[in-house]
Amino acid sequence: MRAAILAALAAVATSGCSIKQDPDREAAAAGGGATYHVSDLPYPFSDAVEVGGVLYLSGDIGVNDAGDGVVPGGVEAETRRIFARMKQRLARHDLTMDDVFKCTVMLADMSEWPAFNAIYAQQFKEGRYPARSAFGTNGLALGARVELECWAVRR
Repeated sequence: MRAAILAALAAVATSGCSIKQDPDREAAAAGGGATYHVSDLPYPFSDAVEVGGVLYLSGDIGVNDAGDGVVPGGVEAETRRIFARMKQRLARHDLTMDDVFKCTVMLADMSEWPAFNAIYAQQFKEGRYPARSAFGTNGLALGARVELECWAVRR
């Protein structure tokens, strides 16, 4: 009887769980209403998770092509790189910057806010800026000056 109950619980627990491939050959595991899009970087986090039509992008830094450091040039270059990567990441999910509705900014030095903000403002249509939070921090990954996390919604 105990074995039958455990087998039934296992069947219920795994029903609806599946592994599928999305267009980028990233493994996406669906379960519990969330789809997990695996990162192409060798770190223990998803690139994005989608729940109920909202795509939650993991925070991103201005990582170089090798993925082992940030692009040279300080906060401006890192910010440009983040947005270039964000546009690619959104496109993989058939979304654009117009679909971004919330961002969180982490800066290693808040005195670099004006430089970051000038580039940030260029990425969105005037009057359609996402809701945003920002805070100063230290110890960003790979010595980055800025990290940006955003959410986008399917229309």
